[in-house]
Amino acid sequence: MRILYVLIFFVSVNTCLSQKNRCSTDEYRAQLGVFKTTETNHTIDLDIANINEHTIPVVVHILYNDASQNISDERVYSQIESLNNDYNALNSEINNIPDQFIDEIGQVGFNFCLVQQDPNGNSFSGINRVYTDVESFQGFSDSMKKSNEGGVDPWDTETHLNIWVCNLSGNTLGFATMPGDVSDELDGVVIDYLYFGIDISFISPYNLGRTATHEIGHYFNLEHTFYAGCSDWDECDDTPPTSSPTYGCPSYPQTSCMTNTMTMNFMDYTDDQCMAMFTQCQAQRMRNCLLNNRSGLINNYSCTTSIEESYLSSNSFYPNPASNFLNIKESHVFVEIFDVMGRKIIELKANQRGQINISKLNCGTYFLKLQNKTKQFIKI
Repeated sequence: MRILYVLIFFVSVNTCLSQKNRCSTDEYRAQLGVFKTTETNHTIDLDIANINEHTIPVVVHILYNDASQNISDERVYSQIESLNNDYNALNSEINNIPDQFIDEIGQVGFNFCLVQQDPNGNSFSGINRVYTDVESFQGFSDSMKKSNEGGVDPWDTETHLNIWVCNLSGNTLGFATMPGDVSDELDGVVIDYLYFGIDISFISPYNLGRTATHEIGHYFNLEHTFYAGCSDWDECDDTPPTSSPTYGCPSYPQTSCMTNTMTMNFMDYTDDQCMAMFTQCQAQRMRNCLLNNRSGLINNYSCTTSIEESYLSSNSFYPNPASNFLNIKESHVFVEIFDVMGRKIIELKANQRGQINISKLNCGTYFLKLQNKTKQFIKI
């Protein structure tokens, strides 16, 4: 069975080379010699009524060779916000889940925050900027994690989620280490700088921060929903079996393995705007991983989530989703509205009651920009 899986894996990799590689975690694990060898599918006992929230301390290492790779603090903050929305089922796309899968939506209960002290106890922003002579790092190598190879050594990986943001060669968006796969000094998540955080000025299907959502899912022990195809080895009964990755932004329903596919799952390969959910089983698996495999993260409280001043906070306007009007806190101010590809759709002025008329917009996901700060919303 192991030999068969290895053959399937490499065939699938070769057939997808023309696609942007949404995730290189499988290739990374193959390089490490890590393969799954058992066909099991477990249903985890869920206690949805008692979901304990846990704070996950994050340090972001930005490795840059030129100014374009040295992404802004705002991009980092937007990524933290996106993670907190996605891992608590607060993302706006959750409203687009088909009725078939609504009861499967999982709330993980993780709140990500940037550490506020460096390893020496000094005040710190949580963003570690390091210049490197390396123009680009191999798509699924460990060089970016080693200072003697042009990267930066991790902070204590037992008490910090280390995220390396750098220029990755080839067509890789990112990859992650799964629990127990590597030694402590290699543990963490790697993401190409182009795909970290929300960047509506970047015309790409991967500009809404979902690469980090996906890779951190691996970090907390989730497999791809299509792992080993219709054999359905992703350890969750509430993710329908899928024969292969889903790309693009497909309409519902899509079928595979004689069932409707959960293409909107964060652990598939769809475009950022069409990713929307974890399942209840996936959420429980990640909580189990935190408590049993990464429990050192729980005891680190030297971080903060008070970064909302860098982007529009959740209560800056309402309602969200909205159908005809958005209400903002200021009147007679101009706002700009962009689509998910970064194209400015319209510029409007709020009336004296602070209302923005969006009735002429097509249904979908948009970004409102006010005083150089942005916030995502859905038009219904």
